[in-house]
Amino acid sequence: MVKVGVIGTGLIADLAHLPGYQAAGAEVVAVADIVEPRVQAMQKKYGVAKAFTHYQDLLALPEIQAVSVAVPNYLHAPIVLDALRAGKDVLVEKPMALNLAEALTMEAEAARLGRVLMVGFNSRFRADVVKLRRLIQAGELGDLYFASTGYLRRRGYPSGWFTVKAESGGGPVVDIGIHVMDFTRYLVGSPLPVSVVAQVQQKFGACAVEEGVWESSDVRDGLRDGRVFDVEDFATAWIRFDTGLVMTLETAWTANLARDRVYSNLLGTKAGAAIDSYHPIHKQRSTAAVETVEVFTEVEGMVADLAVPYHANASHTAEIRHFLAVVEGRETPIITPRDGVVMQAILDGIYASADSGKEVAITL
Repeated sequence: MVKVGVIGTGLIADLAHLPGYQAAGAEVVAVADIVEPRVQAMQKKYGVAKAFTHYQDLLALPEIQAVSVAVPNYLHAPIVLDALRAGKDVLVEKPMALNLAEALTMEAEAARLGRVLMVGFNSRFRADVVKLRRLIQAGELGDLYFASTGYLRRRGYPSGWFTVKAESGGGPVVDIGIHVMDFTRYLVGSPLPVSVVAQVQQKFGACAVEEGVWESSDVRDGLRDGRVFDVEDFATAWIRFDTGLVMTLETAWTANLARDRVYSNLLGTKAGAAIDSYHPIHKQRSTAAVETVEVFTEVEGMVADLAVPYHANASHTAEIRHFLAVVEGRETPIITPRDGVVMQAILDGIYASADSGKEVAITL
């Protein structure tokens, strides 16, 4: 049984990391959070032995082998580096860091110390992504040359630090768009980006939306929850990769759409494929539910649409099971520090292009 600690006891820890470790059979030895009532509540809820308001106290426990870092984005790099230097393997929430320089430092330190460092790209473990990747690896789609992907919410602003650029690094590009960019890149064979052109916009901003209700009463002069709202709420990008493949992205916290969507459309020389679904993390899904990945191909010279079935799953729990198996040496990581670095380079490129109004090169 791997003994773990969880640093940060906010929403993602409560909905994913803490129940995920318990479901995977790990022992959560300690939790840490600067908000004392919150960390005490999580300690009680999950029956954790120790709770701290200083994460350094958690890292000082010799029995802890691995930690989850589930804190605001601007704290990822310093806490991950401290954890690695304390001899812990690390699962850090996405994005890896605030910028490429931080991500490269984290990658180098994990390599120097020989520690596991995984970034929380849990969408790679979604059952539909796993199913489609198997079809791609079997050659069913042929040569992939184009991908369009998006993560769009009709009404879905987060609260708190997410809307503060100094703490989050950006808006929906960093918060949700990163998920679809990563799993789509993973599906098409993890090519390296070479350039990007992008535009980011703030169309709703202070008229923040949460749980389907417009909340403007607590927002004045660009402030929300007492914090500055200085990130985008919509973005689109065109990303070119070294294989010649092009990926387009659209992502929004709030948009006047028919429904929330998480999608990825792939075009190949033998077939195309589509994932198009939205599953909020806070809503439980039955693993008995049968859903489908759509494949567009030909059968005996006639165009044919195939619905390939799969069973729904809890992707965060699958991710944590894999992380624990990597820590124990039973599996090879499917998410490496380099994956986090590549995504960080794309994020930086998107904002650089948006700022300049030009296509920018990505160098790794």
